[in-house]
Amino acid sequence: MVPKWIAALAIVLLWWGNASAQCELAVDYIDEFDSTRMLATAPRDIGYQVPSLFETEEGFTFIQEAQVLFSFTQNDTLDAVFMTLAVPEYKYHKIEPGRNVGLKLKTGQIIWLLNIPDRGTFDRNTNMRVYLHTCALPLDVYYNLLLNPIEKIRVSYAGYNHNMTLLPQQQEGIQADLNCIGKRLGAFPVKP
Repeated sequence: MVPKWIAALAIVLLWWGNASAQCELAVDYIDEFDSTRMLATAPRDIGYQVPSLFETEEGFTFIQEAQVLFSFTQNDTLDAVFMTLAVPEYKYHKIEPGRNVGLKLKTGQIIWLLNIPDRGTFDRNTNMRVYLHTCALPLDVYYNLLLNPIEKIRVSYAGYNHNMTLLPQQQEGIQADLNCIGKRLGAFPVKP
């Protein structure tokens, strides 16, 4: 008879092996001309369902509040992890250059990220303007996000803040995406 703790450990190890085997990236290539390596996760829905401005006979269609994807690029001068948010907005908003994307972690820590400004593009499927917010993640922030889930995200436009609350499964999904990029790069375990 196998002790219960050994059986439980075997189940956890099997789950861990399956979880790491399911690590799939949407993009994983090396450019043949300049040897730039690019990794990217698939876009992940975050936040709640919200009504769009596209109306049908049944009423307004519902869309996801935002999407997030993570990417990594590596060449001879740059090794960086990026977080890109696609946020549909009801009105046109001006966004200033600077640290205007904030992450509130489950620990209560707030991290402000440098955002590349975007004017947004009109989406005919939603009749809304979609803004792309691309933020570089410093390595210390990247490792922090692996350990501490993101609870909320704030995008600060000029005169308006858009706050998004992430559901527990969305928090876990983001950590899985970050973990997937790290595993593909061979960044684990961390070596001094």
